[in-house]
Amino acid sequence: MLLSALVGAAVLHSLALLLAHYGVTWPEGTLDLAYLSVVGLGLALSVRAWRTSGPGARPALWALSMALTLYAAGDLLWTWLSLFTQQPLFPSVADIFYLAQYLPLVLALLRLSHLSLRRLSAARLVLDSAIVTVVVGLFAWQAGLATVADDPAQSLPGRIISLAYPLASLAVLGVLVLVASGARRVQVHVAVFATGLSLIVVGDLGYALLEANGAYSSAHPIDALWAWALVLLALGGQLAAHHYNRYPREAGKQHPGPRRLIVWLPYGAVLSLAVFLPQLYLGASVMERGIAFGVFTVLILVTLRQGVALADNRRLNAELRRAHVQLAHDARHDALTGLLNRSGLVEYLRQALSPETPAPFAVLFVDLDRMKRVNDAHGHQTGDQMLREMSRRLLTVAPAGSVVARVGGDEFVLVVPEQQRASVALLAAQVVAVISEPAALQSGTTHLTASVGVALFPGDGQHPDELVRAADMAMDGAKVEGRNNWSFYDEGALQAAQHDTQLEALLRRALAEDELELHYQPLVDLRSGATLGFEALLRWRDTVQSPVSPPEIIRVAEERGLIVPLGIWGLRQAVAQASQWRARGKQWFVTVNISALHFAHGDFLSHVRAALDEHDLPGEALILELTESALLEDLDSSMPDLNILTSWGVRIALDDFGTGYSSLSYLRSLPVHLVKIDKAFVFSLQQDGHAFVKAITVLAHGLNLLVVAEGIEEAWQLEGIGALGVDLGQGFLLGQPLPASLAGEVLGTSGFLRGNEPTSGIQG
Repeated sequence: MLLSALVGAAVLHSLALLLAHYGVTWPEGTLDLAYLSVVGLGLALSVRAWRTSGPGARPALWALSMALTLYAAGDLLWTWLSLFTQQPLFPSVADIFYLAQYLPLVLALLRLSHLSLRRLSAARLVLDSAIVTVVVGLFAWQAGLATVADDPAQSLPGRIISLAYPLASLAVLGVLVLVASGARRVQVHVAVFATGLSLIVVGDLGYALLEANGAYSSAHPIDALWAWALVLLALGGQLAAHHYNRYPREAGKQHPGPRRLIVWLPYGAVLSLAVFLPQLYLGASVMERGIAFGVFTVLILVTLRQGVALADNRRLNAELRRAHVQLAHDARHDALTGLLNRSGLVEYLRQALSPETPAPFAVLFVDLDRMKRVNDAHGHQTGDQMLREMSRRLLTVAPAGSVVARVGGDEFVLVVPEQQRASVALLAAQVVAVISEPAALQSGTTHLTASVGVALFPGDGQHPDELVRAADMAMDGAKVEGRNNWSFYDEGALQAAQHDTQLEALLRRALAEDELELHYQPLVDLRSGATLGFEALLRWRDTVQSPVSPPEIIRVAEERGLIVPLGIWGLRQAVAQASQWRARGKQWFVTVNISALHFAHGDFLSHVRAALDEHDLPGEALILELTESALLEDLDSSMPDLNILTSWGVRIALDDFGTGYSSLSYLRSLPVHLVKIDKAFVFSLQQDGHAFVKAITVLAHGLNLLVVAEGIEEAWQLEGIGALGVDLGQGFLLGQPLPASLAGEVLGTSGFLRGNEPTSGIQG
């Protein structure tokens, strides 16, 4: 209602001025009271906007209300003096209130625009505003302000106040240029408010020039500009209150960066001074004309030079913006594959989770199994080529709308839009299948497999880190199940991961504080009954948990990066014990189980050599037990290491034979000395195990390999194994794993283990 009344009052005032201009005579004070109604309604609207606004707009609207209060006070005084006194209307005390409004108006504009610039930008904009203001002032001075300043008909206070209005308006003009130059996009309420101020500037300068040239008369149409300026100021305040009440978070936001036209404004203003050149020429001497021409020529050249510099700066800024965009892209993307990196993935997940009701999606964590083998065998250039190929395959299999990210050296994450659980399972299987396909690279054909873990939103997490961690844990579960596999996340995986984390910390402490130990189980010549050596078996009983099984220790060590230091420790301990036995005249060998990850380590050979040299043990006294999968996964890189070990006298035992590849062609090519039959065949001797043990023994003997049977716990097993021609036996029946200090003593009291000399030919 107030806004409608204000606009209506302004319209009536404008119509009254127009009719008066064309000769209609109004009763005395009618126009003054009409204008006063506009002022009052504008003040009322601004006060209401101030009282109903939020904190973002309140300081600016307070300044606006203060300005209109001062203006209303001045207009009341002027109307009272006009209607009820005989005092001269100009200059008067009302002018003090009129002039006082300019400062709070400027403050209101600055608060609404939230202009906040760096020091260098602020200095440039202030100078640009000053240039435009001075140039406009020069034109105004020539057009009539000089006449006002030198008017003998006015008193000195009258001339000062007459000049104060246009000078204040010029200051407002400078602020308007500053605001326009400092923002690329001006919000609606700021634009409306600035337009109101612009009408005040035009009205003040127009009035001063008309008055100076004797063209102003009472009820001149130019008076309507102030009325409509009040309408726009009050409307701008109302819009600001509405805007910040609706969008409170935008308080203080700005849109920096000058628009191109505004940037060139000060240069145009300077060039416009050339219009003064003809005037300076008239009546000037030849010398004065030459100086004036030279000054203006230099001024124009400097302006043009600045224009060239400005264009060059714009080009540099454009390059900087492009570089910034590229840097922002690089910060979120992987340089090798072009996929999102971990930071980009987290940002994407945050955006996906930002709506009030985010759509369900799945997170697939993909880990390339044994990628390090590719790097070690073929070089990092081939490894990078393989990673790019795997990235391409993942992009190919990912459904539309999915995102693929590389979050580690050989780790990828797929974020898949809403899918049914069955569809996600099918996708995970497709990922495993597509990764396992042969990859034709420059160095030859290479095979990889992948372990994939799947987490679902919202069931498995509510935040990016939770979802990625859940998928990672599920991937660990897939690795435990044998790699080249996939699995969904479940709560049990979280508990298992927490257990593994605790176990990892305890294992690190055990390694540091020597809480681990080796027990030794004898390997017996089944023909003579003599003990030929011992297998070193890891044992650990800490004071916090129940005994931890060796397979669990090895699994955690492999998954948490402890297998190499654990393997080094085991090698050194076993070699040291064998050296002590030999010092006491016992020519026993020692066998040590080697993890596939430790065997693949680039420094494995140096670890073995260092242990032998440290304890002066000949290589013949050491047997390394490796599984078929460890040897055959990358046969090309395994063969050189095996040959070097053999040249040192170190012998190789193929552990758990019969459960893996069990290929005759591999046995023929590998420098293996012993084959250890898995205990599962020993346990099943009375079923089909008998045939398997016989076949393996015949095969091994045909290749001049010795055969060891594990897990002999019953007398009938020992009898059956011996009858099949197996060379060596190991198991609880023949001797339990014992600490080194007890192993020798048991040998001295065991009737089975005393007696004949060994006949197997493996004595170290």
